[in-house]
Amino acid sequence: MLRVLIAALVISMVLTGCGKKEDPNATEINPWGLSDDGAILGSGSGSDYMPGDMPLGGGLSGVNFTDPSQYHDPAIAAEAAATLRTLYFKYNSYDIQSAEEAIIQGAAAFMKKYPKLALRCEGHCDERGTEEYNMALGSHRAGAVREYLINLGVPSERIDQISYGESLPAVQGRTEEAYAKNRRVEFKIGDMR
Repeated sequence: MLRVLIAALVISMVLTGCGKKEDPNATEINPWGLSDDGAILGSGSGSDYMPGDMPLGGGLSGVNFTDPSQYHDPAIAAEAAATLRTLYFKYNSYDIQSAEEAIIQGAAAFMKKYPKLALRCEGHCDERGTEEYNMALGSHRAGAVREYLINLGVPSERIDQISYGESLPAVQGRTEEAYAKNRRVEFKIGDMR
C-alpha cells in the first residue's frame, strides 16, 4: 500500500510540475538577455522600445569606416575628431544621459554639413553580464544613438550601427572607473558610395 501511495505521489508531482506555481508576473529571458517585450532586462528604461532597426549591426556594405581622426581629408579629420566624441552610459542601461545630448547634436550637425559621409555608431559594454546580453546591450546603445540622430534629421541610410559587446574594452581592469569607460558608443566615419 505504501508503494502505491509513493508511486501515486511521484506521478502526481511529475504531472503537476512538482507543485511549482506559475508566477503570472515572471519574465522569461531569451538568449539575448531581453524580456518578452524586447526591452533589455534591468535597463531601467521601463520601455519596450528597441532602438534601431539593425539588431546587431552592419548595414552599410561597401563603406570603409575609420576612426574620425584617421579620415583621409585632414580638415574633415580634425573637425570630426573634435566633434564625434565618445558617449558614455550608466550601468546596465541604454538611456542617453542629458550630458551626452550635446555630443549627439554636434554629430548631427557634422553629418548635415558633410552629406557624402556615412557614420557608424559602435556600441560597447563592460565585462559584467553574459556575452550574449552584452551584445544586445551594445546594440541597444548604438541603436539609441542612431535613432536620436535620425530624429535630428540625419538620413537613416547614412547611419550604421554595430555592437561589439564586451569584446573591445577601452580600458582594462575590473574597477568601476574602468567599467565606466567601457560602457560607451564610439563613432566611425566613411565615404558613401
